[in-house]
Amino acid sequence: MPVPDASPAILLVDIDAFFPQVEQILRPDLRGRPVIVGGRVTDRSVVASASYEARARGVRTAMPIREAHRRCPEAVFLRGDFHAYARFSRAMMAICQRYTPLVEPTSMDEAYLDVSGCQRLFRTQGIVPPMAGDAWPLLAADHLQRTIRRELDLAVTVGAATNRLVAKIACSRAKPGGVAWVKPGHEAAFLAPLPLKALPGIGPRTAEQLERYNLRCVEDLARLPERLLAEHFGPAGRTLAERARGLDPTPVTAGEGTPKSIGRETTFETNLIDVGQVKAMLSYLLERACRQLREEGLLARTVSVKVRYADFKTLGRSRSLTTFSDHDDAFWPVARDLFDRVHTRRVGIRLVGARLSHLEPGGRQLDLFDEADHDRRAAYYRSVDRVRDRFGFSALVTGRAIDLLATHERDARGFRLRTACLSR
Repeated sequence: MPVPDASPAILLVDIDAFFPQVEQILRPDLRGRPVIVGGRVTDRSVVASASYEARARGVRTAMPIREAHRRCPEAVFLRGDFHAYARFSRAMMAICQRYTPLVEPTSMDEAYLDVSGCQRLFRTQGIVPPMAGDAWPLLAADHLQRTIRRELDLAVTVGAATNRLVAKIACSRAKPGGVAWVKPGHEAAFLAPLPLKALPGIGPRTAEQLERYNLRCVEDLARLPERLLAEHFGPAGRTLAERARGLDPTPVTAGEGTPKSIGRETTFETNLIDVGQVKAMLSYLLERACRQLREEGLLARTVSVKVRYADFKTLGRSRSLTTFSDHDDAFWPVARDLFDRVHTRRVGIRLVGARLSHLEPGGRQLDLFDEADHDRRAAYYRSVDRVRDRFGFSALVTGRAIDLLATHERDARGFRLRTACLSR
């Protein structure tokens, strides 16, 4: 008997090894080979993502590149192409929106879809057969996976369930390249044998506390009274109790995919004491972040600067503008001043970073006398972006970043550093 259209049906689609997979699609000679994105072998950066061929050799996200090279010396090490990844991400999200308007991206490679109530529509469109019965969410997930593969050549994993929590865990259990569906009413049974760390929100410290009470799997946690968990963990205890029983009331909300912040960081190959070089790199990073703002149709109000010294002490400061903007020159004076306030030690600098936050969709309220100037600057940045889209970002260098021309080489993707390496 078909499940009523009102039954909850949530899908989570997750691109498998996103960055390396895109590199393998763009360069077919890399297929089947271990690919590590995050930096070259000589870079002092960390692994951003690794293909499954590299993961089989023990390479993991956030591992130092040099350690990844020790474990998998035959891997291809790449610094990555953010614009290519963004292009594939947008294309995947567009496919998801054909299935339901309720699509909530949570990152570039992951999105929740609420397809509740879409059973009749899917039948009409041929996504699920007329006699699909209560398994129609599984068939819809399979259809979505095959469509993404056919149109983008991307391998994705899809989890389906009655809520976000269970869909996410189902997706993680089906990786890579699988489709998993947890039938309505079977959520608690599905979670019961899993280790506690499988539940989102249970980190190493919380797991350690629970293990002191001999709680090792989700079923052990689900047996405890909610009152007892609340006494030991406060409000988080009630959340733990709900999750252990497979409950999650969090809705899927379209339009909630706006990132919380956009930033860039550089880990230098050698610690720098030349403040001029560091400021030039900071300016370049800020330009890259502002370009992404404009590319995604966003505005920002707050800029943050981070400095990490050779002894790994990290300092940072933030400041908000009076208005929202996506223009480099609106943020640079503030970022420069923040750097001067953060740079208080006579120690070499290992890392510098810039981040834009307090984001909102494009559209800006202007003062009457500011409108003409804003329009001129907006036209200028449109021209700059067109040149960079055609010839590469570093084809046009502006502001303080011009100083990098004396110390760095360039290619179509950006600066190819002689004494430092870029990591996104």
